[in-house]
Amino acid sequence: MSRQHPLIAAAISLALSASIHAAPKALVIDEEDNQPLLQPSYHKVTSNGVRLHLVSFDTRNCALQVIDQASGPASQWSTASSVGKAKSAHACINAGFFNPDGSPLGLVIADGKPRGLINNSSLGAGFFYTNGKQSGIARKSDLSRIRSQLVPTYLLQTGPMLSYRKAAISGLSSKNPRTRSFLATDGSYHWLIGYAESATLEQLGKALTGKRLANVNIYHAINLDGGRSSDLWVSPSVQNGDKTFRALWNKPVRNFLLLTKK
Repeated sequence: MSRQHPLIAAAISLALSASIHAAPKALVIDEEDNQPLLQPSYHKVTSNGVRLHLVSFDTRNCALQVIDQASGPASQWSTASSVGKAKSAHACINAGFFNPDGSPLGLVIADGKPRGLINNSSLGAGFFYTNGKQSGIARKSDLSRIRSQLVPTYLLQTGPMLSYRKAAISGLSSKNPRTRSFLATDGSYHWLIGYAESATLEQLGKALTGKRLANVNIYHAINLDGGRSSDLWVSPSVQNGDKTFRALWNKPVRNFLLLTKK
């Protein structure tokens, strides 16, 4: 048996190690500079019978941040439109779940300040994160690693996952159709903020998994708080925008996801 030169063997070993430990897509953004640059745009589409209101955007020219009300729901902002207009944002949507006492149900980081505790239920199955340079959606199992390696400025734990690596999520509920809010990404620069008019979690998962919607190939998708909490506002600055989707019986929420110009 022939023997490899020590330098060649070392190089192969290093390459294999890097491959094994490389972060999966959407945990750390790929430098896919050949992707077309999206301008923030509103879209109304129907997928698998579910009517969706979507805002597509690109993290190269837009930033998504968590607006958390430390004193509880409606302590500063009562609607997505009120915070969106005050911040001169492109769009705003209700974000994570919260407890009856108004505290966050799950970990939230806003402007680098953590609040809440890690939620181990399905409502905390994943999270959105960004540190200004890298953004993604990941499973809860990656939470400690992402926090230590990327030090997110904004993070929102929520769930359940609706799609992961283009694959369907098993066990999503087929009961209680209602309005839903969600977030999706192609695993790189292209993202969607979404509002579903009425769907079960299972129906919404099927409407998103493996789909190309509003010029975004969905790789990961995650559920936000829904039902009476669902609240989407789209600024006139967004192509086809100047929209509000919020029921009259909507209840105030603790936090929002705010889309701004970068």
